[in-house]
Amino acid sequence: MMIRSGALVCALALAACATGKGPARDLADPSVQRLLIMPTPAYYATLTLAAQVAQNCARYRYDAELDSLMNERRNALGHGSLSAHAQRSAITVETDVSQRSFMAKHGVTLQGADLCPAADAEILQGSALGALLVPL
Repeated sequence: MMIRSGALVCALALAACATGKGPARDLADPSVQRLLIMPTPAYYATLTLAAQVAQNCARYRYDAELDSLMNERRNALGHGSLSAHAQRSAITVETDVSQRSFMAKHGVTLQGADLCPAADAEILQGSALGALLVPL
């Protein structure tokens, strides 16, 4: 499951290179700043969960541009994709915990459900996950 999610994140990052639009949110946005300072396992769990939410909600897309920019910034700080490899096990555990927490919080399942109400709630709360969702 983590491999499939990682492949999705990579595909979205490649798509971002083709658009060249830049992230939807300003880097000074507090929810974006939370992404920057998150521990590596929590950060990658948030990316995976945000991609899953965007896949199951027709009103939002995953902000691959922000993902790419955050990865560059986090690498410069020493806690981006370059440090993630050594923390794969922790990322897998954190992803599972984050998914279960999200499902309990919003009363949803991640597969086959309309996650738009949950996405709306995350954006209204100003969460780091919400920062990665862009309204269409």
